[in-house]
Amino acid sequence: MLIPYRDENPTERFALVTLIIILANVAMFCYQVLGPHGFARTTMMYGFIPLELSTGQNVPVSHFLSPFLTLLSYMFCHGSVTHLGFNMLFLWIFGNNVEDRMTRGGFLVFYLLAGVIAALAFAGMAPLSKIPLVGASGAISAVLGAYLFMFPFARVYVWMIFFTMRLPAMIYLPVWFVMQILGLLQGSTGGSNVAWISHIAGFAAGVILFKLFVKRYRVP
Repeated sequence: MLIPYRDENPTERFALVTLIIILANVAMFCYQVLGPHGFARTTMMYGFIPLELSTGQNVPVSHFLSPFLTLLSYMFCHGSVTHLGFNMLFLWIFGNNVEDRMTRGGFLVFYLLAGVIAALAFAGMAPLSKIPLVGASGAISAVLGAYLFMFPFARVYVWMIFFTMRLPAMIYLPVWFVMQILGLLQGSTGGSNVAWISHIAGFAAGVILFKLFVKRYRVP
């Protein structure tokens, strides 16, 4: 597994929206763990359940939000500390630079819109599923897709088991994307609790949509 831990890509301003999103995710996870409803029920309440979108009705244990609002709330829920930690690591490394090339409001809209698209792709694969989708992975994948085309020559430091590598984004991010496709293919035969299709759809959404939100576009 190729895990990034930093990049060589300075920003012109502090990534305020990225930080706020990270803090919101951490706060929501704390509520999942410590809130009055318990972790499992809170996850069902705020996670995105495809069956609810297909029928327009909440399942019995998920009655707090409209199915349409869970298209947004699911992005701030996570299944574990590890799930949260990896997502926030990716968001901080790549999100600060993408935000730097957009208006702050534009970056937030881009992030949330991509997350919605990722959820809809998940629902398209399993429209009658009662299993909740949670996590910021789809939206963060869009950030990665945007980063690839905005900063293809930026260097990313990656940890891989016993050694580290310094790779340009134009190598690391396509490899990451191929790994998501392979995960989807393997998951379709062996079963998986990872929403690979959301990663793929989010990444594609980022590639397609990012130019609509940049305030200035340049290759470093």
